[in-house]
Amino acid sequence: KQSTADLLTVFSDRCTVKFCQTNGNVETSKGRWCNVCKDDKDFVAKHGKCKAFHVRSNSSCRQHIRSHYEVYKSKCKELGLKENHHVIPLSCYLRVLYRTRV
Repeated sequence: KQSTADLLTVFSDRCTVKFCQTNGNVETSKGRWCNVCKDDKDFVAKHGKCKAFHVRSNSSCRQHIRSHYEVYKSKCKELGLKENHHVIPLSCYLRVLYRTRV
């Protein structure tokens, strides 16, 4: 749990969800909700709520967090958590990297 504490600033804990498809089929998936996407009414209206549910690995979730970096950064700071280097957008990471080498 401690290694995913930063992940939980944007995503829910792992859960099992049933999605009802338009043809009547029910699909059960295990994964995490992106709380930022799920709570964004415009995103849900455009893509549907199921697009806010991620079934892949922690690394994939961290890549997705890059699109919500400012939210992630402020929540990590608020909770005293260290940002995972996989989440930091490349442009920010390179800026910090070159600043420390000079």
